Amino acid sequence: MPGIEWPPVAAWLLARSHVRPDDPAGHGHHRAVARSQPDPDDCGPPLSCLRQIGPAAIVGLLLGMLALGPGLKRGFLLSYDMVSVPRQPFTATIFGLTGTLPRAVPSDAVAAAAARALPADIVQKLLLLSIFVLACSGMAALLAGEHWLARLAGAVFYAWNPFVAERLIIGQWALLLGYGALPWVLCTLVRTAPTRWRPAGRLTLALLPAAVGGFSAMCLSALVVVPAAACAAGQAARRILSVGAALLVLAVLSLPWLVPALTRTVHTSPAGVAAFAARADTPFGAFGSLLMLSGVWNAQTVPAGYGGPLSAVWLVLGLAALGGYLALGRRRWPGLGIAAAAGLAVACIGLTGPGRDLLRAMIQFWPGFAVLRDGQQFVAPLALAEAAGAGLGVAWLMRLRRPAGVKEMRYLLGAIAVMAPVVLLPGLAWGAAGRLRAVQYPADWLVARSVIDGDRAPGSALLLPWAAYRRFGWNDSEAVLDPWPRLLSRPVIWNDGVQVGPVTIPSEDPRALALNGVISSGAPLTRRLQAAGVRYVIVDAGFSPASPSSRAAEPGGYPFRGRLPGCRVVLAGPGLVVYQVPHR
Repeated sequence: MPGIEWPPVAAWLLARSHVRPDDPAGHGHHRAVARSQPDPDDCGPPLSCLRQIGPAAIVGLLLGMLALGPGLKRGFLLSYDMVSVPRQPFTATIFGLTGTLPRAVPSDAVAAAAARALPADIVQKLLLLSIFVLACSGMAALLAGEHWLARLAGAVFYAWNPFVAERLIIGQWALLLGYGALPWVLCTLVRTAPTRWRPAGRLTLALLPAAVGGFSAMCLSALVVVPAAACAAGQAARRILSVGAALLVLAVLSLPWLVPALTRTVHTSPAGVAAFAARADTPFGAFGSLLMLSGVWNAQTVPAGYGGPLSAVWLVLGLAALGGYLALGRRRWPGLGIAAAAGLAVACIGLTGPGRDLLRAMIQFWPGFAVLRDGQQFVAPLALAEAAGAGLGVAWLMRLRRPAGVKEMRYLLGAIAVMAPVVLLPGLAWGAAGRLRAVQYPADWLVARSVIDGDRAPGSALLLPWAAYRRFGWNDSEAVLDPWPRLLSRPVIWNDGVQVGPVTIPSEDPRALALNGVISSGAPLTRRLQAAGVRYVIVDAGFSPASPSSRAAEPGGYPFRGRLPGCRVVLAGPGLVVYQVPHR
């Protein structure tokens, strides 16, 4: 009633029942029941919708545990770009100050800081599990007000699909951290435009996982944020202000990687445009694979069993989910459709000759456009749209009353929709079918780190063989980016270029480019390394399998011994040799 100040709890209960305090007859409630769509404010503060997002968060945690499987044991998960080490030191590399694209900024620094409070392997597991929890709870928040089966169907679809599987195997956990937060970002923008301090603060909070993830995660977020802000309710001037405020928030959160990217000259080759383009990993071609949220450039990261007969079911499921969004959610989240279409268009750039030529020209103009080479990552907004469509489709199903028999079957059909992604993609389960296993670094590696970092003499370390990725026996021979640049406090010179089939993408590090010629030539290295200020040479691969001790690997005794005259072996063990380069 007018003039009565309602207590906070009573006001909240009245808001949830859609009855105004000045409406004793409850007419507001009847109007609310007649609404065709839930109130977007239902996906507001976590405390007010805990009942709706709590079960989804638990499901997300269970899905994360199912996905990691044996990787939940103590130890580190090492797969392609996913590299975690015990107590990573804070160096120029961790802040992107070495002249390469700051791909791991600030994700490595955040993980290293967290590892000061908890063991680094536990920090890694918590970060990976948080991806699934964020994804499921965020999708449930986005579908707040819908049937609980609908919320779970959208949540499971978003957290368990080929995009998540392929990006997890390739080790791009930082990208997935931003992906997991996308529903929260959209939910924040649906509630209110960020034109005031409080809405801008909520948007900042929703974007924090992407800010931790770095430039790729922030690019995906921007792809959703800008259209959603532009399509916010209100007059044109308000929408323009909303876009400006959203861009300001994005820019501020991007400063950790944006500053080193803009203040240093980065040498990025356009040669990788074709190599990193989306590819067909299903029978339906590259475009069909993208619609199914797959098509990653690395054929070795396709989950086990994917691309076979079940692909047709995945295609039907994806198209049905997309149809659900177009029919039921297009007006509810208009910016999401624009983001999904734009992301799919970016992903398709590398599928045609003219598109690849355009992208090469863009990279030559500004190396930052290299983020567009791996176009498949930009189907993330499409995954968000399809997951929302899957949830809305189940919600529509749960509202059916006719024809006869549907009412009895709807719970069964809803449960099938919830379980379908997991059943159709078993290759993500149990550590990606055993590919993600927790391992410990060999004792020799930790001893070598102590020896190298304990030496007070200046100089950097050089990694050999001259390649970025390794397949260590103690890591079940799974490919992984060499961990030494993250293990050592000293600057590390290594070949950060990538070999994709017959295509070689040159290194970006100017120090590596300066030594590339002499290392590739087969000539002696000692004098050139002395001139370059190299103090140690680490050889952690290229050993003879017939000689575990590696002493018969070369006539000189150890690998590369013949090319390092005058260098002293300071540590040698199975699969590892450390040389010390003498002072000039």
